[in-house]
Amino acid sequence: MNASESPITLETLNTEEMMERIPTLVYLSLVMIIGIPGNTLVILIYFGSLWKLEGAHWTFIRTITIVDFLICIIIIPFEFYQQTHQLTFYAESACKSFKVISVHLSVMASLLLVMMSANRMYRIWWPLKVPLSSRQALVSVIILGIFVTAVSWPESKLSGINLKQRKNNITGYDCGLKDRYKRTIYSFAYSVVLLVGFVLCVSSLITMYAIIWNKLRRKDHFRSTSAAHSQIEIPVESSVQTVVLEDERSVSNNKTVNQKIERKSSGSGTKSLKRNTSQRNRESRKVTKIAFVISIAFILSYLPYIIVKMVSSLPKGQYRSDSFIEAIIPILSRCFLLNNIINPFVYVCLDQTFLIQCKRVLLCRHRCNLY
Repeated sequence: MNASESPITLETLNTEEMMERIPTLVYLSLVMIIGIPGNTLVILIYFGSLWKLEGAHWTFIRTITIVDFLICIIIIPFEFYQQTHQLTFYAESACKSFKVISVHLSVMASLLLVMMSANRMYRIWWPLKVPLSSRQALVSVIILGIFVTAVSWPESKLSGINLKQRKNNITGYDCGLKDRYKRTIYSFAYSVVLLVGFVLCVSSLITMYAIIWNKLRRKDHFRSTSAAHSQIEIPVESSVQTVVLEDERSVSNNKTVNQKIERKSSGSGTKSLKRNTSQRNRESRKVTKIAFVISIAFILSYLPYIIVKMVSSLPKGQYRSDSFIEAIIPILSRCFLLNNIINPFVYVCLDQTFLIQCKRVLLCRHRCNLY
């Protein structure tokens, strides 16, 4: 080594690793900057002015929002720290904790979306049956949380500090799979279980919304066919039905008055019934559309992660690797984080009530800052 050259240290090698991951760091920064205020706004609205919205669907929406917020304030900063300490991550307990929390929240978010979609399918297929209550949905979420805790527990045993040998016999410390579990059946089996689980979630969402779409299409066809043939009105009886009068002429006049009142009340009652039914149908379709778009976002954000996992399981030499691919793979394997920041945009675009409340919150904060 020349005298003019600086000595190679672990910190120097870590800085080189970090510079190679600048695109990933930029991506994580953008996700965090968008996700934290976005999910905070959703929490303020759905736990504030829109707390009156009841039902299983809104319980699932609120729980998903909390999970998304936790991912944005815990998991993404941890990912950012890990990317900047590829060779200098020494805290094994912190590594284990964050890895377990990461798996727990990711699996929880996925299964919550499946539960919400299953609830929408139930409401569409059996609209006359008793719907799932908010309390029942909350109990389901608690049971799901216990199940996900059991699923994520093996991560605490498998993860830890692994050693990386670099040039000049320098050893780096990274948070990942423990050295003792590398190339073992335990780590392979657990990775397969998680991967199959995510694939099943994606497949079940596609299947459920295909069923929902088919049911709604058949309903629309039935309504259009029925409207073309006949229109059935449900009369609402007048409160005035019979009055005892003395002469025949008065009875005849009373019948005429009753017929007019009954006809008028029948028309207004039918219009009110139609208006209420139409409003309920619009609300149901809006909720279904929101759930559908959220599910599509989940599928699109998890597909790159699934593809990267499948490709990485191939033997060396089965696929071509270069500097661009090595730079983009860390981003693709974290594309699923987009699923945790996109929901606020979905609500703003598809829910007029949420948009109004969103404007009120933002205007209120703006006025408070002025004073």
